[in-house]
Amino acid sequence: MANAKKAEGEHAVRRPRDAGTAAPASRAVAVPHAWLIALTVLLVLPWLVVAVLYLRSAEEPASPVASTVTASAEARATGPWGHLTATPIVVSPPLEYVAADWSRTDAPDTWYFPSTSADELEEFFVFVGLSREQARGLRSNARPDPRSRGLVVTPDDGLVRTMAPEVRARLYLQLAKSTLNFDQVNSFRFLGSSSEAWLGGSLISRETRQLVEPLIYSDGQFLHFADTELVRSQIADRAELQRLAKALLRQATVLVRLSVRDASEVEGLADYWGRGGRRLDLRPLLESVVGLDRSIDIVHLLPTFARENMYRYPRISTADLIEPQLANCLWTSLNFFRQEPDDRFRDINVALAVLRRDYYVVEHGFQLGDIVAFLDEEGDLYHVAVYLADGLVFTKNGMSPMAPWSIMTIDQVKGYYKARTEDPRLIYHRRNDF
Repeated sequence: MANAKKAEGEHAVRRPRDAGTAAPASRAVAVPHAWLIALTVLLVLPWLVVAVLYLRSAEEPASPVASTVTASAEARATGPWGHLTATPIVVSPPLEYVAADWSRTDAPDTWYFPSTSADELEEFFVFVGLSREQARGLRSNARPDPRSRGLVVTPDDGLVRTMAPEVRARLYLQLAKSTLNFDQVNSFRFLGSSSEAWLGGSLISRETRQLVEPLIYSDGQFLHFADTELVRSQIADRAELQRLAKALLRQATVLVRLSVRDASEVEGLADYWGRGGRRLDLRPLLESVVGLDRSIDIVHLLPTFARENMYRYPRISTADLIEPQLANCLWTSLNFFRQEPDDRFRDINVALAVLRRDYYVVEHGFQLGDIVAFLDEEGDLYHVAVYLADGLVFTKNGMSPMAPWSIMTIDQVKGYYKARTEDPRLIYHRRNDF
């Protein structure tokens, strides 16, 4: 496999960075004058980013709560995978999995600006849309931060509550460039265009929604919420905090169904969906719905691992708590065709070695089970997912137990990880034995 900056055909794997290590100042939230002329708006990273470099040297899950966003099913493009329709749904973790004390700290919100001078800080606040008076007030509040060679600001709660959504978006998306700004880096996010789609129909009270909704901001296809401490300070009921966390953790995905319109399609569909030695197992099911006004949820056509985990959340055992890594995107992708998951793939070095040794690169004609690697401009891998059909992938975004296994389009995955790059390089891998 080739590094984006190397000749095609090279196949070197770099040792991954420590996911818990703060980014160096050169990649943090510096506010240089050049940036003030051309703002690069980035999305935040997921709850826990799989910070691995590429091309360089659970037990049975519990069922989630799912709700249909709309009853309408959208027809997908027809291909060797057959005739598919996708219906939007929303999944959220079981309430039993959600802690009431889910926030990071009771300390007041702080904003870190590494490698930033006081003059640059003031101009930055004006640039994102605050008034000159507000910018000067924040500047006067700033204090030196030796570890980042910059400034740190503790904003007034009243200012944070009243910022316009577009100002909040510009400010927070820039703050998210530094791992020091924990709440912005790890913002809650939802694939959708309205707070009703995100919070509507959940169990939270009207009063809680009124606290949260003014603090929601958007970027591209995703809504974000990052002001956890501000809201927690206003909710005394622990049960309500637990319900709010469950609501904020909702994830949009789709149910995908396959129609078999004619008996002549069965052999081709069995070939496509039956990869991994499952062709004969699937053919009777495909034959059973030929020509009928029925369809099959493609979950029933997937290998055991994907079938048992789709739309679900990991069950974390005591043994998992002492592991250096929990289930992540690499572990998920490499276990796709396995009857039993191989936990050696939790080790990033092992996982990358297997991807390099047991897979080859394909450029077109993508098939079920191909692993899609997402690389940034530096050739670093930041996510992988499993190709299903028609641009749909099986994905686990991050290693948090509150991140479900779900189906998204490749473009949606790009948007989820937009903080890494707005134009990722995609490399598709196929198992050597297929």
